[in-house]
Amino acid sequence: MKFTTNIFAVALTLGLATATLDPASSNTKGKYPKSPSCSPAKTSKAIQAAECSHNTRTSKTQTFAIFKVDHQYDANHGAPYGTCEAYTCTAPTDSQLSTDSDYWTFFWNDNGESSGEGAGCIKDPQTGVCGCENSTGEFISGSSSCT
Repeated sequence: MKFTTNIFAVALTLGLATATLDPASSNTKGKYPKSPSCSPAKTSKAIQAAECSHNTRTSKTQTFAIFKVDHQYDANHGAPYGTCEAYTCTAPTDSQLSTDSDYWTFFWNDNGESSGEGAGCIKDPQTGVCGCENSTGEFISGSSSCT
């Protein structure tokens, strides 16, 4: 378990290095667009759903992100972990989403069924303590005011 935890600490740090703090404004859990109108601008693997929902990952304006759970990481701090695909094209509407409990779609507009980022805090993969990442991608355990 320690080896897996260390892998996640590295993945968390690498994943955050290319992200910008900008939480989603709405989300839809258990649904995703089967046919987005563009290809993902950025794909990040083995990250927390909270990371996907709290940060934009593209240099252009990110409009939505699709998170798919990877169940091999279910027992780790900060779960769910999975793959986050970030998009810059027009965000899908609810009628364009398909149902699947392993997905979560985060929106940087009001297209989601629920308001806010939805996934809760980003957690330290070694301790499970909530935190945030600063502008350089460093995770600050226990903090909620990173800039």
